[in-house]
Amino acid sequence: MRDVVLIILILAFVVASFRRPYFMALGYIWVDFLQPQRLTYSFLNGAPVALFMAIGAMVFYVFREDKQRIRLGVVQALIIFLVLYAGLNTFGWAIVTNHALQKWDWVWKGLLFSVFLPWVLTTRRRVEAAAFVMVLSTAAITISGGIKTILGGGGYGTVSFLVQSNSGLYEGSTLATVALAFIPLTLWLYRRNTIMKRSLLTLLATAGIIFSMTLVTVGAEARTGLVAGAVLVLLLWLTSRRKLVFGAAVVAAAAIAVPLLPASFTERMSTIKTYDEDESASTRLAVWKWTLDFVKENPFGGGFGVYRINRVEVNLQRRQGDADNMATSSTTVTDKARAFHNSFFEVLGELGYLGAAVYVAIVILALRAAWTLKNISTGDPESDMWFRDLGMMMSVSLLVYMTGSMFVSIAFQPPYYDLLAITIAATHIARRERLANQADEKVGPRRPPAGLGTTAAAKA
Repeated sequence: MRDVVLIILILAFVVASFRRPYFMALGYIWVDFLQPQRLTYSFLNGAPVALFMAIGAMVFYVFREDKQRIRLGVVQALIIFLVLYAGLNTFGWAIVTNHALQKWDWVWKGLLFSVFLPWVLTTRRRVEAAAFVMVLSTAAITISGGIKTILGGGGYGTVSFLVQSNSGLYEGSTLATVALAFIPLTLWLYRRNTIMKRSLLTLLATAGIIFSMTLVTVGAEARTGLVAGAVLVLLLWLTSRRKLVFGAAVVAAAAIAVPLLPASFTERMSTIKTYDEDESASTRLAVWKWTLDFVKENPFGGGFGVYRINRVEVNLQRRQGDADNMATSSTTVTDKARAFHNSFFEVLGELGYLGAAVYVAIVILALRAAWTLKNISTGDPESDMWFRDLGMMMSVSLLVYMTGSMFVSIAFQPPYYDLLAITIAATHIARRERLANQADEKVGPRRPPAGLGTTAAAKA
């Protein structure tokens, strides 16, 4: 039955694209996030559905779209350069060839599609539709994981989601980071979207999605989620107009939730204070040091998956007794093929100094783009609220994602680049609206061109 539903949904995106060509791009986002081909036992299992949807989106764009003037911004150019350089790296000097090819297979598609996406999202309603697909696709996973967490299926590395997998959004720490980063986007959709009117039903749906995104963080028992969650709460408090009410609500929620947390969660979170006793935390520091030493000898990086050649030794401290009478012992542990657990070190080790520099530039310019959107002015107060609120929430989302990326290797995961694509698309739309409004002031009222203004925002 699930196979039939998934096939119908894929076909629905394809059929809808003949009337609304951008639906094929939305279908790609859905496939890229949820990976339905991994949920089936039919002919779709293992099929290149994402590639089919991506090619379809581009074909529909070329032959059926009313195209706006194509803009290639600095961030998009940097992403293209990063993909080209990663390809040269993969096929030129990657050390672990088979794993490099496996990662390259999904990296280039996700990143290049994020460059293409702003050319399709030419109206505010299209931006909203893309945001809805991203949020609902993620929610499908978090709701599943949240339910299983409530039923006792949680635990670090053991949370069962829609499929038994440890890659993409189905990896616990990655999902925790993405879910928390999407909470601001979910709030923005509830407040500003023009597709669904605000009602009790949409309020309950929004609350349920946010709750599932929070709950799955607990279920994953990833320390990444705790740190990213703390940053999320802080940033939402800073952007809130009712800081006292928001702060009181957070304190009340924490007071209720903390006693209900499973012991395994609190025990794992407590290891943050004693990182030198925890093998996982200590190994991460050792891997980061190994990466710095590795790129000194390999300045262009070692290719995707190069962490598989590492071998590190860590000294773990064991403490016994109370504070007044504590005995400390040291144990040396050797480990190998440990992941980077940090996006910057991931790019540094795999693509070298140049790749890391480009990645950092993309991150900085992404935040700058969101900040620009937050302060943009189109000349229309209603439009300004839509754009500025999106810019504010995107700033929070990107910062939360980058916080999580300090502890997990997600430098090339598509959700980040899709957030960036939405930000770029919204910025282009805002600038077109501003130019249209300025022209109206000079020549008098006129009908705004397709894709511009409040009237066009209601169009697909």
